[in-house]
Amino acid sequence: MCFVASLAPVTRLLPKATAQLAGSASWLAPLCALPPLLLFLLVLTALMKMRREGEGLGEVIMRRAGRRAGSVGLGLIAAFQLFSAGFILRTGAHRLISTIYPSAGQWFFMATMLLMGTLAALGPVKALPRAARVFAPVLLAVMLLALVLSLDSVDARNLLPFTKTSPGELFLSSLAVVEIYGGVLYCAALIEDRAPLHGRRFSSHAGWLALICALLTFFCAVIIGCYGAQLVARFSHPFFSTVRDVTLMKTIERIEALVATLWVLSDFVIFSLLLCCASHILRLIFGFKPEKTDARMLDMSNGRVLIVICAALAAVVAALIPSNEETMRGISQMIVPCASLAILFVILPALLLISKLRWPRGGEKI
Repeated sequence: MCFVASLAPVTRLLPKATAQLAGSASWLAPLCALPPLLLFLLVLTALMKMRREGEGLGEVIMRRAGRRAGSVGLGLIAAFQLFSAGFILRTGAHRLISTIYPSAGQWFFMATMLLMGTLAALGPVKALPRAARVFAPVLLAVMLLALVLSLDSVDARNLLPFTKTSPGELFLSSLAVVEIYGGVLYCAALIEDRAPLHGRRFSSHAGWLALICALLTFFCAVIIGCYGAQLVARFSHPFFSTVRDVTLMKTIERIEALVATLWVLSDFVIFSLLLCCASHILRLIFGFKPEKTDARMLDMSNGRVLIVICAALAAVVAALIPSNEETMRGISQMIVPCASLAILFVILPALLLISKLRWPRGGEKI
């Protein structure tokens, strides 16, 4: 599910955001993102080691950090998730209109995604992860097919010299990858309350992150190799531009329809995931205990009405965000990454520290 959810922000930000900062060396940004991602994974692993059966990250924080600190920290996270959900609605519609359906209205796409995501959040808890497992091989195949077919257009000179880029610029460019994959990891942990306990979280997740960073390095290298960093930095949708004129065996072309499929499925999964997480957090803050068995879709008891309220708030956010390119670029490349990094490296570590101070080793009451 983390892989599928990440593809929407990945194809929106990479490699444009990295090329603007690091130039021709920006294709190395995903590799530079691995150390800070592993650092955050240590924090997440430490929090989840406190987990009991039937708890997710939210329940762990509320129990160990206390209701006051837990409500403040989780409330900030939920607010950011609702803003992100609204932003996904807006950018998803804008991306389809600017690339595939220029004469269509954005409200139809936004309403459709809002309805689908709300139904998914109200449905069985395991339905979203199962759908993501079905989507994952399809989306990975689409991405790899588009990249492999673009290899003959790659000019190695566009990838060199990377020694002209300072280490500081390269590190800053890698933060886009850090905020995306750190974000999907803690979101998945928030709804992990039905998963069994396991003790190899760090090693298994670290291996997955290493594979992801390698894949994204290939992704960025192909696109920058095709056009060069300066041109990629000016594109609105570099990945879409790369595959626009790709042909297969000189007979099949216009495969950007497959890319549009990648966008829509990924937007659906990440929007639904954000709704599930935000509503789950708010139910904990208001004293509800999210059910451990599937509830009926129209059952609004036990705080499930908050799912609908969260969807409505996301729709309001989407409606209020201006649709011009400059504003959305500023939100995408500055506001969302800064808020996400604050959660990863300030809020969650602070909650971990509070948890450790409140419950010193051996002092927890069973």
